[in-house]
Amino acid sequence: MTTIIINEKTKKGRIILDLIKEIGVGKIVDNLMESENNLNSTTVKAIREANEGKTIKCIDFDDYLKKVE
Repeated sequence: MTTIIINEKTKKGRIILDLIKEIGVGKIVDNLMESENNLNSTTVKAIREANEGKTIKCIDFDDYLKKVE
């Protein structure tokens, strides 16, 4: 699955969305919560934690390996 973000506030954005609807080649998801229903629980949890700032900051890959042990 590919995610494309289209600014629906612009004339060209509305034209693209209308075209997608007209030819029926994709699904338009109006909000993130609806798209999260297609994701597994691990991915949803990771997105939520990242949004809340619960991340691990590392200097390099070796530092990452030490922190996730």
